[in-house]
Amino acid sequence: MEISAGWSAPAELAEPPAELRARAKAVDAVSATELDLAVLWQELVCGACEVIDYFFTDERCLLLTKPRVAPGRAIEGRRLAIVQAVLCGGGQKAVAIELGLAASTITMHARLALSALGVDGKPSRAHPILMLAARSAADASAALGANLSFIEQSGGQLRVLSLSRPDAALGGVLPPAELAVARRLVEGHCYADMARMRGTSARTIANQIAAVFKRMRVSGRNELVHRLWRRRAAAGVPSRANVRYLTRVQGVSRGLSLG
Repeated sequence: MEISAGWSAPAELAEPPAELRARAKAVDAVSATELDLAVLWQELVCGACEVIDYFFTDERCLLLTKPRVAPGRAIEGRRLAIVQAVLCGGGQKAVAIELGLAASTITMHARLALSALGVDGKPSRAHPILMLAARSAADASAALGANLSFIEQSGGQLRVLSLSRPDAALGGVLPPAELAVARRLVEGHCYADMARMRGTSARTIANQIAAVFKRMRVSGRNELVHRLWRRRAAAGVPSRANVRYLTRVQGVSRGLSLG
């Protein structure tokens, strides 16, 4: 099953989104390579590449990028610090207090930064791969690689990055109703969307999400995603792809054997 959080594909894609996603899932299924997510983050913020699609399956979260023909404007300074802090799990109000700025300023800078990466959406609903890329760049101890594969198109080569869903381990932790809304929350759906999907009220969804946050000891969706990944790392859950680990800086790649 494929799940989208409401993203719409840009007109310049060489093939329809459904076909592109089918190809992405096919190449990802046989991927035996990883890309350092800290490097992905650096490539995105320096304008070397941009996000063109992201979606979820029942087991995985996927994100597609393409190189920019002409490098985009780099995200730097205060705007970079803000979006990185928000994606690393800091609530926008908490980041505002820490930086001594208005919450509306934090929201504006974070959304403009994401837009520059090719993402149109709220920072509080960002794709997990983007969040973990920001974390990997900010904290060397949180280094993480994502499965890497490629799609060849007439307009150039696209990269497909994927990770197991961060909510994969919640099945034995949350009751069914809370698990269902937690999965939709990780996918970036708003309360109204979840209420419509579940055939219930937004108030019920809000109560269930509050219960999830209390059970997981977090205060928001982005913090939940990072908490789930820390649990995964502490449990030593291996990555699916472990043949070759790639770092890529300014077009130069280096492969490191993982044994």
